[in-house]
Amino acid sequence: MPDPRAAGVAQSEEGAREPGEARLLASGAIVQQVAQASGLLVLLVVVTVLARRLSVAELGAYGLVASLAGYLLALRNSVASSTVRAMAAAVERDERSRMFSTAAALYGAVGLATGLIIAAAALAIAGSILEGELASDARFGGVGLGVVTALGITATVYLDALRAERQFVRAARTEIVAVSLYLALMLTLVFAGADLGVLIAASGAIPLFSGLLCALVAWRARLGFRFSAAGVARRRAMLIVPTAGWLLVVELCNLAMYAFSRIILGAYGSAATVGRFEGPVRAHNLLYALGGALAVPVVPTAARYIATGDERRLRELVVRGTRYTLALFVPVCVTLIVLAGPILDVWLGERYGDGDLALAILVSYWLLYGGLVVTPGFLVGAGRAPALARIMVVVAAANLALALVLTPELGLEGPPVATALPFFLAFPFILRLGLRASGARFSELAERAWLPNYVLGAALAVGLLAWRSVAGDDTLVVAGGALGPLVYWLLFDRLVLDSGERELVRGMVSRRGRAR
Repeated sequence: MPDPRAAGVAQSEEGAREPGEARLLASGAIVQQVAQASGLLVLLVVVTVLARRLSVAELGAYGLVASLAGYLLALRNSVASSTVRAMAAAVERDERSRMFSTAAALYGAVGLATGLIIAAAALAIAGSILEGELASDARFGGVGLGVVTALGITATVYLDALRAERQFVRAARTEIVAVSLYLALMLTLVFAGADLGVLIAASGAIPLFSGLLCALVAWRARLGFRFSAAGVARRRAMLIVPTAGWLLVVELCNLAMYAFSRIILGAYGSAATVGRFEGPVRAHNLLYALGGALAVPVVPTAARYIATGDERRLRELVVRGTRYTLALFVPVCVTLIVLAGPILDVWLGERYGDGDLALAILVSYWLLYGGLVVTPGFLVGAGRAPALARIMVVVAAANLALALVLTPELGLEGPPVATALPFFLAFPFILRLGLRASGARFSELAERAWLPNYVLGAALAVGLLAWRSVAGDDTLVVAGGALGPLVYWLLFDRLVLDSGERELVRGMVSRRGRAR
């Protein structure tokens, strides 16, 4: 018969580990969100400065080519999530080190392929959409961007190695330093009067800075991440490549939907039309990047729970995660939708205000997809990449078909409608996939996550509409509207979170929850 005292000790030890595990995940998620927010803020600062120093057509050319680096990270992103999952599932440190060598070889190949694709795509855009000096700048900048991106992707294997070790805080802090260096570089080039081609080439420098800094951090921490040809093995690669293949399908679908929006607009309109679309796209990318940031702690954590058969923690990860991530996304989405026009006018200038409806439509589907249970990061960590990929293929095909049909009729609003509508229709299928993977119940999510967030979101929308009607001046509207999400989060803390959750938040704020 089992010793009840031993059972009690084991139960106590499990309870003692719970706060540490929760704090590890919370600290990782919070600091990663800070890192992601700093990166997004830097990108917004850069595009704001460019919008006020370049013509609308020049900004459109910059957006067409410079965005390739972000969207064509599809290859890298597919390998990254799969690599983090494979390394996190390797319990022994020596095996993780050997897996690192295999991953480094894959990253080098992926970097080279991505760089070549970027250069080729830039040359195609320059020859088919742009003319004159804009075409010349696009060719020079695109080739340079391809080189910078190839080197950056190769170096980011160190960033993902830190994440696989669940060194979330250390990795995120390094990313913050990297984006600070990037901001200094871009502002220096802009105010020094650098050519458009040079600005395009330098726009992809964040992964390079981040990878090199993470390599330095890993070396100083003696984590043992060194490339060894002996560690490169086919059997290890096959732990990464199959999942990476399905993730590549997902990333290519994202590429087809998000990157081709600019190209379709440019084909039916002009570079100036693409320039006016830059505001909505950049604001949408805020949400897209925040969604990607959720994958950083979720992929290795979900993979670890699956590997150890910890169904209870996996289910709680989904329910609480959806509750918290919706609390992040809903107020931001509501604010962008209700105040789209004033935000664009104050941010980029009156020349870009016509994109208000496009912005509202483009961010609308994130009201649903802000929940953790439907994010690619969780589904990949739970081993559901193939099923997710099949759904995304259908979404991407519908998006492209609708964009080609609607853009000639609707103009600037065509690509946003073509993006949002398929995602709304696909949501029930992705939700079912997430519920099956986690074991969570629909009623749990409805009661603990959806109901409190959407009720507060509706109240925020009413308050913002009232404020917009009485404030008048756009600057005043935006300044006051920025307080809306803060009020939302305050009410969420006071009305929704329980005492244990508030204690965790206070612990994070006071830095007691730093990952060990």
